[in-house]
Amino acid sequence: MESLFVGLAIVGFLCHLLLVFCKRSFPDLAPQLTTGISNNYLQAVYTPFSFILFYEVLLLVLAIPKSLTTSIGKQYEIISLIVVRRVFKDIGTFDDFGSWLTQTETVRIVLLDMGGALLMFLAVTLFYRIRKSVAKTNTPRDLQGFIRFKKVLALLLGVVLIMLATGNFAAWFVSVMPWDGGADKSLLNSEQYFFPAFFEFMIFTDVLLLIVSIRYYDRYEYLFRNSGFVISTVLLRISLSTAKPYDLAIALIAISFGLCLISIFAYYTRVSGRQSCAVGTA
Repeated sequence: MESLFVGLAIVGFLCHLLLVFCKRSFPDLAPQLTTGISNNYLQAVYTPFSFILFYEVLLLVLAIPKSLTTSIGKQYEIISLIVVRRVFKDIGTFDDFGSWLTQTETVRIVLLDMGGALLMFLAVTLFYRIRKSVAKTNTPRDLQGFIRFKKVLALLLGVVLIMLATGNFAAWFVSVMPWDGGADKSLLNSEQYFFPAFFEFMIFTDVLLLIVSIRYYDRYEYLFRNSGFVISTVLLRISLSTAKPYDLAIALIAISFGLCLISIFAYYTRVSGRQSCAVGTA
């Protein structure tokens, strides 16, 4: 799968470069195919990043049976990569790098996204670092049933993911054809359609995992942590539909909230472990 998406990213990158070349050199040749394409070659970097992001979403689905914290971490990664991809898209809107300082609004947006992406990268790194320090706790119940449930859920989510991607691609394909029958333009932007729709499904997935997990992890700290992660996912979904620069602020709040949750949870499990050892010794 990894090799497939690397190949698709390379092909997409070369095709986007070719379209930019055609638009610059032959502006009257098939203008429908170059609609929305910038004259800047750097915007072509946006296309392979789209394939990389889709691959990361697939990895998120595959991570669901492993653990909830792994799944949440992948969601944070995807949000940060969406912001990075947006930086390349905005840089591609510069018509002339010699006068890029005069395009103050675009420069402001690019710098904000760069700063936001860097802070997200730091928060995700800390999230995984602290996650490793969580003390292991024994559960008296067999987790095989919970793991099977998560595998079925991941399979269903994978089907939804493929359907969303197919619908997004079909809408784009219809829109670039001369016989465009009035395709829904809202489906053409993956940031406005694909990712918000997918994160909505992730909210319901996290809620289902929260409900079912109570059978296996009925302790207070697990219930609070899992509930908090659902809140974090909801905030991530809201950030995808919020105007700049508030989208970055909401996404950073969501990731910071998850970081605080895992930090307190790690501390709680260590304290509980020491108390259990002390009781056992006594």
